[in-house]
Amino acid sequence: MAEVIRKTISILTAIKPTEDKEEWSVTEISRKLNMPLQTVHRLLGCLSDVGFVIRDRETKKFKLGLSIMELGLSIRDNLSVRNTALPIMEKLASQTKESVYLTVPEGHDGIFIDCIDSPQLLKITEPVGMRRPLCVAASKKVILAFLQTGKRQKIIKELDELGFVSNKDELMEELDIIQAQGFALSHGETTKGTVSVAAPIFSWENEVVGSISVAGPEHRFVGTRLHEFIKLTTKASCDVSEELGWFDQ
Repeated sequence: MAEVIRKTISILTAIKPTEDKEEWSVTEISRKLNMPLQTVHRLLGCLSDVGFVIRDRETKKFKLGLSIMELGLSIRDNLSVRNTALPIMEKLASQTKESVYLTVPEGHDGIFIDCIDSPQLLKITEPVGMRRPLCVAASKKVILAFLQTGKRQKIIKELDELGFVSNKDELMEELDIIQAQGFALSHGETTKGTVSVAAPIFSWENEVVGSISVAGPEHRFVGTRLHEFIKLTTKASCDVSEELGWFDQ
């Protein structure tokens, strides 16, 4: 298996576009890598099936596909979101004295990719890298609510089939409310006795690419304090979005 992976990576690396050349024949790849024609052809077929390479119908030659570009752009976007969000998250944590999280979507899940811990003794501490379905808790639901309609419906269908959705109609109604008000609020969905406020982050293409959330013990998220947290969180998410090139349409 390791050898197959190594050969596959060698092929992808070998057909990177240059100023002079964008596509290669099976024979050219075979010679360049000193790899049997049959092996090259078989691996290219597998890569083609998943969109990592595409074959020109006229020249019969191969080049990198859009799926590879999408992977690279997703990594770039996540890094860009994190780098942009971090100073704004630090400011939000200073203002609220609560834990602040940055969440990004991956498939039908949301993943915490960074956190600023609350300075208070009693605080919420969820691990960076924690993955949860997009239908669970404010930081994930606010992403799901603002996804493009087709993508949102597809993800909800997947989550429903996997058994993560207890009531599809109620979830859809909640997502509509989140979208209308511009933020999500959850009580104890990930950790009992906690409250979380989350707002979406948008890219320059007006697509939701993540969320910022503030979380803490429920007794500190009441009355005017809760309203202030909502105001500060939505302001922070707008600031990050604008730094990424988004403008409110």
